[in-house]
Amino acid sequence: MTIIDNTKRLVRRPFEFVGGEWNRLAPRERRLVTGLCAAVVGFVVLVSGFLIVDSLRSIADANDAAREALEMIAKNRDDYLDAKARMVAQEVRIGTEPPQLAADLEGAAREVGIQLPDMADRPPAPAGRHYLEHNIDVKLRQVDLQSLSKFLAKLETSRRLIVVTRLSIRRSFSEGDKLMVELTATSYERVKEDRRRKVAPKAKGS
Repeated sequence: MTIIDNTKRLVRRPFEFVGGEWNRLAPRERRLVTGLCAAVVGFVVLVSGFLIVDSLRSIADANDAAREALEMIAKNRDDYLDAKARMVAQEVRIGTEPPQLAADLEGAAREVGIQLPDMADRPPAPAGRHYLEHNIDVKLRQVDLQSLSKFLAKLETSRRLIVVTRLSIRRSFSEGDKLMVELTATSYERVKEDRRRKVAPKAKGS
């Protein structure tokens, strides 16, 4: 007997067993078994159909979301490019060299014709991982509103990025049209990569 004959016998044996058992069943039992098999097959078909429909619905929802995202990107493309251009311009204004904040403040004050009698420089402080923050507290005495507005505009449009992070305005008791102003001017410096690497081990060791 060859291997092929043995294989055929092994394959036929389950079918012969099932056929023999089927022949021994009564007609009523055969109907019950047939109904049970039909119910199982129907259940499998229903579950498979549900899973396929759910998968197709998920794919359709993902496609709709991707389509909406692409439409939003296309719609807001100009706004995104403008925001990106402004961000690049701000990066250029910040620069990698320490800002001359006091000199910039004095230059702006000189252009609008006011004095800076009191300035207090604070030590630089980290602002995130990539920047250092430089702050100077400034007090202005007996300044009019128009000169103050011009001074703030000069700071806003200066070569280096300068932001007024604190502003307090009070009327002068001696002259009603004059103001007493206290403000904090803030500028930033982008930390160079080699400098950041030097600072990090030192902070870790301390």
